[in-house]
Amino acid sequence: MQASATDGKQEMSFFEVGFEPMDELHREFRDLLIALASPEGGDHGANLLALHEHLLHHCAIEEQWMKGSDFPSSACHHQEHEMLLEVISEVRRRCDAGDTEVVQRLAAELPRWFEIHANTMDAALAFHLREAGVTAKPSQDRVEALGVFV
Repeated sequence: MQASATDGKQEMSFFEVGFEPMDELHREFRDLLIALASPEGGDHGANLLALHEHLLHHCAIEEQWMKGSDFPSSACHHQEHEMLLEVISEVRRRCDAGDTEVVQRLAAELPRWFEIHANTMDAALAFHLREAGVTAKPSQDRVEALGVFV
């Protein structure tokens, strides 16, 4: 199912994958991306930090789901998470050095990447989790115990 949000300048489309705990994470991500892309947002650094913190948590939850359910494509999915988090870290470093243009480029490109990621990697994981009978996010203690991305 497709959900849309408009930030005033462009429409950003995000796809729900039919697994409510993951869809909730995707909606939170969408809202943070809209704030980052908003010209009225002002503080790129604070918005970028909020996005980075969310993605650390978001990826850690997905990593726990993959590990706990023996997801067969976990290695590939994990590599995508690592790449995403490295890009966000680099953009933060550059933003801290005064380059706000890179934040605007990230805000423009990340929705395109996410649409592909959600429709491939996350959709497959969501299907696997539904088939495995998983119905909720792992507890925060379990996510932190995994020690990935948090």
